[in-house]
Amino acid sequence: MDYLLADKAIRDLNKRNLRTFDRLKQLKFDELNILGSVREVYDTAVRIAKKRYISIAYWSYVYAMMEAGLSEKDAKKAADEDIVEDWIIEMLDEDNETTLYKFNTEIERKKARLVEALAVAHDKVAEIDKALRYLTQMLAQYADEAVLVGTIHGYADAGVKKVVWVSQKDGKVCKECKDRDGNIYLVTEIPGLVHFRCRCQLEIAE
Repeated sequence: MDYLLADKAIRDLNKRNLRTFDRLKQLKFDELNILGSVREVYDTAVRIAKKRYISIAYWSYVYAMMEAGLSEKDAKKAADEDIVEDWIIEMLDEDNETTLYKFNTEIERKKARLVEALAVAHDKVAEIDKALRYLTQMLAQYADEAVLVGTIHGYADAGVKKVVWVSQKDGKVCKECKDRDGNIYLVTEIPGLVHFRCRCQLEIAE
């Protein structure tokens, strides 16, 4: 699993969203303007994030297949033939054991929350900054989820049966990650990430 893909995507998303939310601060906040502007900001952020997630899953799939012994050419061919976008659509529409919500449902909740806040808050800039902070955290977590999704599909399609959970083994490892370290899982039964921005790895079991 290569979280560098996710980290790079999130840095790009953060820059884009910062500019978009900054533009939101310049608007006049009448009721109609608030609703349309907030919807546009979130819809743009989600559209770009989904494209990044598809790319992350694609390359995670390729790297997993290469780890299993396939050539880069064969791994890419397999990735091109699979339906990576469908994995991401499914990921964003199902309950997530790390975030404890569905991505699409939570985005709608965040939109409504910011609209309500901007309608009544005295410090509208502070509300926009808070909303951006929460969105940033959410998008970052699902970038990591895309790494896991692509990796699992890659291992499965390469014929890998079992994987080992490997923690970072540093001072920041939480108890649950430490407890999972070295555990062997069937590829069909790999548990979800333990917590936000978890950096545990999966390796092919010998």
